[in-house]
Amino acid sequence: MATLQAPEGKSGDDQPGQVTPRFQPLRFRALLLGFLLVIPVSYACTNQGVSGIFSLMTAPMSALLLTILTNFFLRKISPKLALTQTDLIVIFCICSVGGAVSGEWSTFQYASTYNYPYQAKWNGTYRDYLMKYIPDWLVIKDMEKVKDIQGGGKDIWYTFSRLHIYFPIWCAWAGLVVTLCFAMMCINSLMRGAWCERERLTFPLIQLPVAMCEEGGAGAMWKSKFMWIAFAIMFGIDILNGLNYLYPNVPAIPVKDLFYINNAFKEPPLSNIGDFRISIYPFMAAIGLFVPSDLLFSIVVFFLMRKGLHVLLAANGIPQSTFSGTAIAPGPPYFDEQTWGAVIAMFLGAMWVSKDYLREIWTDIKTGRGAEDGGFKHRWAFVGLIVAFGVMVGYGVAGKLPLPYMVAFVALFLIFSIVLTRLRAQLGPPTHEFAFFGSSSIMHRFLGTKWISDEQASYVSQVFLVMNRIYRNHPMPYQLEAMKMGKDERLHQGKLFGAILAATVFAFFVGQFFLQVKVFRTGDLGWSDAPTYLENLLRDRKGPDILGIVMTIVGFSIVMVLDAIRFRFPGFPLHPAGYMLSMNFGVDYYWFGILMALLVKNFVQKNYGLPGYDKLRQVAFGILVGEYAAETIWMAMALITNQSTYTISFNDRSLLGQ
Repeated sequence: MATLQAPEGKSGDDQPGQVTPRFQPLRFRALLLGFLLVIPVSYACTNQGVSGIFSLMTAPMSALLLTILTNFFLRKISPKLALTQTDLIVIFCICSVGGAVSGEWSTFQYASTYNYPYQAKWNGTYRDYLMKYIPDWLVIKDMEKVKDIQGGGKDIWYTFSRLHIYFPIWCAWAGLVVTLCFAMMCINSLMRGAWCERERLTFPLIQLPVAMCEEGGAGAMWKSKFMWIAFAIMFGIDILNGLNYLYPNVPAIPVKDLFYINNAFKEPPLSNIGDFRISIYPFMAAIGLFVPSDLLFSIVVFFLMRKGLHVLLAANGIPQSTFSGTAIAPGPPYFDEQTWGAVIAMFLGAMWVSKDYLREIWTDIKTGRGAEDGGFKHRWAFVGLIVAFGVMVGYGVAGKLPLPYMVAFVALFLIFSIVLTRLRAQLGPPTHEFAFFGSSSIMHRFLGTKWISDEQASYVSQVFLVMNRIYRNHPMPYQLEAMKMGKDERLHQGKLFGAILAATVFAFFVGQFFLQVKVFRTGDLGWSDAPTYLENLLRDRKGPDILGIVMTIVGFSIVMVLDAIRFRFPGFPLHPAGYMLSMNFGVDYYWFGILMALLVKNFVQKNYGLPGYDKLRQVAFGILVGEYAAETIWMAMALITNQSTYTISFNDRSLLGQ
């Protein structure tokens, strides 16, 4: 193992001349267990996605909880066999990245790998466009190969017997998805020094797993009475609510959706306000206790402004609903365009903050200097990013999309990914949906759609759906959080990079396999948004959207103004990230819960100071552990029995999906 001679008087135990290990080892047992746990984690993510459509997914947390519980008994039986804090961190890193890749990220396009022959029977968009223009190496078009899906009832072993049909298709999609994830890893590797050290980003979402892993699962969190009291209350409520879900005669304690304000409005313009609920979602509110107060306040303010804008436009004759201004064909008040303007402004701001660091990185790229933390050399990370970028552009060129278009398309997606990753590391929102948001929305506003052929429209709608649909489980933030936890544990970043990359590839294929297992078991033909995107392009051929471009500039300007005000007045409470998050659906679920978190947090800090907040932090841990422990039970029951059960999530488990 590489070692570093500690400076005199500065060794780990303050003993002069003592040799301190430079890196903690990535032990084989941790790696092996992590990859083994990716299998049930991927199974849960593909079969019970409702349990993982938020920032801190259930399945990796379940794996960590069960591993810590097992480790408790191992410490009693044989301390030598017990896992260390570093081992647990490595396991969680592998599982969280694996869960992100095998979950929603890999799900959107999956139905299209097998359902084309069925859809073409009754859907003209499939028959006349997608079947004609999507290449055979990406989808199956022969009914003889997929007719055995009908009726379902087939077991996992049957799926193994059909691998020769599906595996080549999975490899074709892996070329795009894994390459995209690799590009994100290269960016994270290049920026880890700035984001994990220099800029002192707080990484709110890793506070719970790190606290759980301390001292091998025997740290201070597990000894806090405040944590255990909160855990007992929250766990008891979720178990009670779960029993009420199965047996309605059992009483329940509502903690999710309490009241839908929009249902009280029967006449326009107020009836146009869209989804407007009073909800708590305790695990999201608890995460809010770790989030900076200015972001909590900003999310609530900008969300209410968004709702007010719906009503204002409806009062002036422009009908509105939940997804007005977003969705596949956004219009007034152009929330997608405003968001893209905010994204570009925040990207430029992030690059400006990191300008000195970027100069150093460029020097490292030119000189080939190695990283002190053992990470991927910046030169090779840069080369890897360029190669991956080229592969992604190549996927578009293969569909006859213009080279300049694809360069801009991929670049914009990576810009959004960078902004989302840094935002999550800095502020830790409980979820980030950005539904129907992506490169296509801004490209088609600025360039129009008159130029795009039927073949090109079909290809971009289907092949790049993963980059245009939703980002609740975007892999890049999970990669950076893994690097941050690894850096804090003094793990060799190069070896951790390799483990994350291997977990990405492994989880992608495991996820694809379990998705097909589910298809054969249920006989569900699945669905895709690709034809809806395509129909929109075919129906509305037009030139550049001038109003959409103007609203993009408006979004850009709002963020720049907010940044300028915050630079001049550091205590200004409105954060541009709150504007970016609140312009899209997703905040609707949890705005009221984080308002409660903001009020409680400020009250405790004002009246009880830091000691009071430390206790509140333990209460938040207890709420989170209680919710995830209960969700683990109800998720496992749904997986084992194939029946619908209670969930802490904002989407219910559909009986038809079990």
